[in-house]
Amino acid sequence: MPAQPAWFHRLDEILAELRELQVSHLDRRAVEKLFGVRERRARQLMAGLPGIQAGNAFAADRLAFLARFENVAAGDRFQWESARRARLVEDLDRSRRLLAARRVRLAPPTAAASLPPGIALSPGQLHITFHNAQDLASQLFALSQEMANNWQAFARAVEPP
Repeated sequence: MPAQPAWFHRLDEILAELRELQVSHLDRRAVEKLFGVRERRARQLMAGLPGIQAGNAFAADRLAFLARFENVAAGDRFQWESARRARLVEDLDRSRRLLAARRVRLAPPTAAASLPPGIALSPGQLHITFHNAQDLASQLFALSQEMANNWQAFARAVEPP
């Protein structure tokens, strides 16, 4: 699929601004400012729209402009791009959260057959004492390692006799 125009992700904002404008026509400079484009792209966006000619200057009818870009917003291409952009933002947020979690350094468990101080197991109960988030993560990691390395002892400690 070809690259989308730079203003594509702002189309909803652009449409809202077009609806709020009180003028009947938009000149090239207004289109440049509204879409954040340069002269040539503004002329291309205005091409084929009804409007008024004043000397060399052309001003496109605002309502025709609005109708054209409402059709663009309702189209499959815009809907697909909006969904893709939302997925990308979601993936980036997830990656940032995972990166923050990966930066936490945990000390490796010292002994495979014992739980560190601060973890108490009894049938039906788990009690963990910790000082901060990193300490809690370290305690939970040690507990998971103990479970992986010595399941039978772990099961005996937490299951009723």
